[in-house]
Amino acid sequence: MKKICELLFVSVCLIYLFVSCNGCGSKKTEPETQKTETSLEKLVEIWNEANNNKDINVLRSLYDTIVHFYQYKYTVDECIKSKIAYFEKYPDFKQIIEGKIFIDSIKDGLVRINFTKTVIKDNNDEKVAAYLIFNRHNEVWKIYAESDLITDRLLSSGAQIPSNAVEGDFDGDGVTDYMWLEPVGKTEECKIRFSGAIPPVIVETCLGGSPVNEGDLNGDGADEVGLLPVWESSCWKGYFVYTFRENQWIEALEPISTHCIQWEKNILPVVKDSTRKGYVFVNYSELTDEGIEVKTKTVKLQ
Repeated sequence: MKKICELLFVSVCLIYLFVSCNGCGSKKTEPETQKTETSLEKLVEIWNEANNNKDINVLRSLYDTIVHFYQYKYTVDECIKSKIAYFEKYPDFKQIIEGKIFIDSIKDGLVRINFTKTVIKDNNDEKVAAYLIFNRHNEVWKIYAESDLITDRLLSSGAQIPSNAVEGDFDGDGVTDYMWLEPVGKTEECKIRFSGAIPPVIVETCLGGSPVNEGDLNGDGADEVGLLPVWESSCWKGYFVYTFRENQWIEALEPISTHCIQWEKNILPVVKDSTRKGYVFVNYSELTDEGIEVKTKTVKLQ
């Protein structure tokens, strides 16, 4: 009830702001713009707190009659139903707005507010670039749209993200990406696919496998990708490492020779050298007079 009262107070202030300036002209003065921004910032705070408190009544009062909710056009009732389902699915859900919020534009009664938020759920946290768009509806600001850049990107790509997709930042733009492996028809090739506009990696002599996020091995801000392709027979397999450069994938290393024994011992083929930027320790299998041995060398990434 307290938050609803605060919301009503803010709304009244905004109504006063737009109707009380007789003879001021159509152009807003600087103090008036500042008051508008301050009021919108307060509404964002109320929205954030209502989400954390799972206060459905306050949330309902904030949304417009039609809401563009994470790229779906919902009625306010459908939006609230989605919120309730989300809260039930993630009972530990919390969100924290990090730093300042930024007003992107004030045009035709629509105001977009951008901010970074940390979302906490299932004992994990993720930082995302989010936004709200407010619409001045009947002289009261209402939430016209709510989304984040990760969701926008995934939905615009048209990709169906499988449940076993691997998360990472594979193009270094600071936005979470997803990758997964798909066979290429009836050929002996596979394709490592990515969400968004990242092009796929075509892997020859491959019947399957699980791509690995190797982390940022070369320090360029993007995660490298590893893959041990599944093939019909033989314990000897090459391990591939790819890096994204100039909007295309290249092999960061020569294929690493590995044997079943190495994998049974859980000896990873690639380990980042934290002492030298751009270098990694490569663990590879070799047949010697003593049998199959796992050796290590230091290699500079391409």
